[in-house]
Amino acid sequence: MRRERGLKPLPDGRWQFSWMFEGKYHRRIARTKTEARACLEKIRTQIREGRYLERPKKEVKTRFEDALEKFLAWGDVNVTPATRSSDGYMVERWKKSPAFAGKTLDKITPVDIEAFKAERLKDLIKKGPGEEEGRTVTKRTVDMDLGRLKRAFNLCIQWGLCENNPVAKVKFFHEDAKRMRYLTEEEEKALMKAASPDLQKIITFALHTGMRRGEITGLRWQDIDFRNGVAVIPAPHSKNRKDRPVPLNKVALKILRSFARPIDSSALVFGNSKGKIETNIARLWRRAIVASGIEDFRFHDLRHTFASRLVMAGEDLAVLRELLGHSTFQMTLRYAHLAPSRLKEAVAVLESNLRLTCNRENTPSADSAPAKR
Repeated sequence: MRRERGLKPLPDGRWQFSWMFEGKYHRRIARTKTEARACLEKIRTQIREGRYLERPKKEVKTRFEDALEKFLAWGDVNVTPATRSSDGYMVERWKKSPAFAGKTLDKITPVDIEAFKAERLKDLIKKGPGEEEGRTVTKRTVDMDLGRLKRAFNLCIQWGLCENNPVAKVKFFHEDAKRMRYLTEEEEKALMKAASPDLQKIITFALHTGMRRGEITGLRWQDIDFRNGVAVIPAPHSKNRKDRPVPLNKVALKILRSFARPIDSSALVFGNSKGKIETNIARLWRRAIVASGIEDFRFHDLRHTFASRLVMAGEDLAVLRELLGHSTFQMTLRYAHLAPSRLKEAVAVLESNLRLTCNRENTPSADSAPAKR
């Protein structure tokens, strides 16, 4: 679709139109593209004829708590159940924060966001079995919370509830942005020995499919095609909001066949005894990690292990991108350093070409051969 200057479609179906006047950038939102185009053309005509008068914007005062309720209602339709659950937890945390207490969206500033950021760093992590007391949340966790709050403010701007996003002016830590951790063979043996039988199946399934924890716990029998050996992650449960096929090898299929298949095909594969999403995995995981003595390892690192082992086995990065369901190739390039041998093979092609060229130059032609006496 050809884009028109000054017009931009919004995710909710409305259209944003924007223009420049006296060095300032202005934007408004209309219900349809036709309405946005008409308003924009009228403003441009007024500017050309010198009749444009900038009207003061209508002051919007939306309570922070009311905006959060709208944010959760939006999440009920537009995000995965796992993300919606995390959103709900953080909304309660934001409501209790002194940085936002009793404020409207227009009164929340980057200073308030910094106050919440410092406050969040002091929060204690709920003690798990065998874990030390007094541990505070990591900087990576704070970054994830800020990212969630930034998303909430961006949605409020689209809905016309506020004009600016104060989180956009706050610096993130980005501590683990390039973190790469994967299991060694010894660590895998130790982890499997410490894990419960149910967790062992989930760990093995993750190592052989590269699926995220939320994708595994949300997998239903109706999503599995045993004949073709494929599991399809539906768009509502996929991070990229698109159906994602995941090929299943013999190990993954063996795990699935070890379960008794229920009559209801919509039942969860890895659900609990009541057919609901298993919420006990986090506790079982922490217990196994502590018992195995493995340090600095998260469940999501099983996905890194899956990817790393494929790359080190010589698999192509383009294939890896499809297996992981990455939206951009940049995300997959994080694993490129694990295959230096393939890079050496690539530049070795030049050596063979160079030898071939040299041999041609050194081979005397028929014209240059010495005459016989």
